[in-house]
Amino acid sequence: PHPRLATAPALATSTLARHRSRAVTWLAGCMAQAPPKPGIAPVELAISCVFSVFFTTNALLDLSADLWALDAPRARLAFLRDWYVFRQWSPIVSPIFLALTLLLPFAVFTLCKGALESICGWRSASRLRHTVDILEAVILVGVILPIGIPAAVSAQEALIAACKGSVTGGVSGGGPLGFFSADTTATLRPGDMSACKASAAELPSPHLLMVALNLLMWACDV
Repeated sequence: PHPRLATAPALATSTLARHRSRAVTWLAGCMAQAPPKPGIAPVELAISCVFSVFFTTNALLDLSADLWALDAPRARLAFLRDWYVFRQWSPIVSPIFLALTLLLPFAVFTLCKGALESICGWRSASRLRHTVDILEAVILVGVILPIGIPAAVSAQEALIAACKGSVTGGVSGGGPLGFFSADTTATLRPGDMSACKASAAELPSPHLLMVALNLLMWACDV
């Protein structure tokens, strides 16, 4: 074969290796010259902790209600149905939830920006800081918003629908604030118990998931 044709593969391999080495060197230089990530301001840390504590507490309350009701379903599933009716618009908690939800787009933007800075090497920081920034964005945008919240809300609505019209007694709007009842002996009719109990059994899993995810977000904050 012609001498040039014989050496063509070797030349191509050498050229490719040279360009790849230059690309790696350029990328390493860019990452070395990247400005450092700014520290977390006390106000930002406080806001993040408020988010995490509020949503963790709500998830713990829901999980506690699930486990308590399932421990004695015949006497307590009526309470669980009324609990989630109450949770749809509770007088104090729901406005706070709405206010925090309005701030959610800013939180999503901040977390995604921090994650992209770590992934693309736009900012330099310790390995732990990069890991935490990426993990927070993945948990919130990839798990809590598209999976955790829809699963929990869907299970709660299914329970309300399954137990609707099957309660004798229960929460009826009494009490000092107008949304609690003095009747604590509400029960379900036998014919409705199986459907209501099946719906209630689906609740602990999404609520436990939300507890775990919010605790993990809290750990990333601190």
